[in-house]
Amino acid sequence: MKVEEIASREVVTLDKEAKIIDAAKLIAAKRVGFLVLVDASNPKKPWGVVSERDIIKAIAEGEPLDAKVKSIATTKVIAIKKDEEIGKAAALMVSNNIRHLVVLDEYDRLFGVVSIRDLIAEKSALKSLAHYETSSHVL
Repeated sequence: MKVEEIASREVVTLDKEAKIIDAAKLIAAKRVGFLVLVDASNPKKPWGVVSERDIIKAIAEGEPLDAKVKSIATTKVIAIKKDEEIGKAAALMVSNNIRHLVVLDEYDRLFGVVSIRDLIAEKSALKSLAHYETSSHVL
């Protein structure tokens, strides 16, 4: 099964110049755990990511809520192409200790997002992961 078959196409994005409080409000309003940050000049190219955990950590460390969200973002975006097998997506999540994965199209544009919940909810995804782990594709 390919990543594009289970990826959520409704990606919640935010401009990297927005404030941390804006990110927190958007996460709450959209009921998601993860935002893809983009540059306004190229909104189809992921610039970074920020999770609800990143925001909580920033608040706990005293980061001002009016600071730019890019100051707490992860800019090394872990991504996968939409035509890759879901087993590879699961392996990337495990090896990088992440719960969300950015999905790109063939032109490296934002296509969607896959979460660990998406993988768990898809029974065939679990079978694919088992097959992937036992094949020569192990990372």
